[in-house]
Amino acid sequence: MINIAIDGPSGAGKSTIAKIVAKKLGITYLDTGAMYRAVALYVVNKGKDPSIEEDVAPLLSEINISYIKKDDDNLICLNGCDVSEEIRRHEMSKYASQVSKIPAVRLFLVDMQRNIASNTDVVLDGRDITSYVLPDAKHKFYLTADAEERAKRRCKELAEKGQEMPYEQVLQDIKDRDFNDMNRSFAPLIKTADSIEIDSTHMTLQEVADVILNNVEIKNPQENYEEKSLAQIKDVNAAVSKQIKQRTKQNKPNIFYRGLANFVRWAMGAVWTTRIYFADRFPKNSKAIVICNHYSALDPCVIMSKVLGKNGKVLMKYEVMKNKFVGKVATAIGAIPVKRGEADVNAVKSILGALGKNQPVLIFPEGTRNKSGNKELLPFKSGVATFAIKSKSPIVPMLYYKKTGIFKRNKIIVGTPFWLDKFYGQKVGDVKEEATDYIFEKMQELRAELDILVEKCHGSKKKYLKYKKNQSMELCANVGESRKK
Repeated sequence: MINIAIDGPSGAGKSTIAKIVAKKLGITYLDTGAMYRAVALYVVNKGKDPSIEEDVAPLLSEINISYIKKDDDNLICLNGCDVSEEIRRHEMSKYASQVSKIPAVRLFLVDMQRNIASNTDVVLDGRDITSYVLPDAKHKFYLTADAEERAKRRCKELAEKGQEMPYEQVLQDIKDRDFNDMNRSFAPLIKTADSIEIDSTHMTLQEVADVILNNVEIKNPQENYEEKSLAQIKDVNAAVSKQIKQRTKQNKPNIFYRGLANFVRWAMGAVWTTRIYFADRFPKNSKAIVICNHYSALDPCVIMSKVLGKNGKVLMKYEVMKNKFVGKVATAIGAIPVKRGEADVNAVKSILGALGKNQPVLIFPEGTRNKSGNKELLPFKSGVATFAIKSKSPIVPMLYYKKTGIFKRNKIIVGTPFWLDKFYGQKVGDVKEEATDYIFEKMQELRAELDILVEKCHGSKKKYLKYKKNQSMELCANVGESRKK
């Protein structure tokens, strides 16, 4: 597959250049920024705040993004409606920047983008294409220009669309966007070491495109662009639809064990009655390493049943698989057998293989059960950090409030996904201990969140959200008072 990745700040001309390159090479242009704008548009039209995770995450399951071919353009459709013009309104740039900070949105769209790129020759542009979305792309470019020049271009573009904006406001908006993009906690805008930088301040569009084209080696240029583009647009839409329907098919056990596994999943949810808070922070079946505290052998039950989805995997000690019948049922449920206390190469391959297929994998970082039953977390093993860094997968923290039991009501909180991107590119052996400490801190923060939810807010999600909002307002007020002084 031909994957061309272009990053750069707002207004550098990435989209225009990407379209020119895609047309010249006869491959598909995938506008990743438009995807975030489409999500933002849907959220705003629903009357929700695009900067608040609790408003945005529940809406993702309602969103379907696809493309249609019209002349030389790939029009973006939101739930079947062409929104190509609507998402280009000036204010949508700010809203897109806000939703892009929400991990659930990034999970939702990055998986979609990777899936498309793995099946189609594409040119992608955005803020983190070279560093995160397609880190293994063969052709990487970083397109930039002076902020003043980018503001002039943006004003001209808006004027052509009948949207007059003061130059000073556009310039300030661009500077603000640059700051936000370069300083966001996850996958900030950076120039990767293997990207070719192009300063377009004093260059024409064609000159920039020529630089990229001269650096891209294509063995078989496409002669029939129109026919090729139409076919690839269909491929893109098919890939998106397959992802939404969880299209990945694997070698499955026979129908008896599959049926038994489905029954076990249902029974798990029925017997171990558990309320799950913020399950929408993690879209089902998405690629992730899911971690949870560990009290008993029953711990995976509800998570596998109600959170991970049918494609979910869970690490299980090898001894369980020795019984042939139990082993086949466990395999049908999604178990990956692990030989504890030794270097299990097969288990490592299975875990990385599942993550490579965009499947979630449940791992207990404590490595053993907390038999005392208290809230204290045991020391974490370094396996989670190793897998997360190697696969560049997000980590989704989850916590049981107390020890699991049959017909004993319990609570699980799903934390916000996070990445170990600050450790990417380093030797895993050198950073795994530091990364493990970071994961442990995140779980401790989630424990504090769960305790507040259950003990101060009596298990009411509504009261908890109100509590958090009041805390945020109080913090803002304190900051304002400090500035006055």
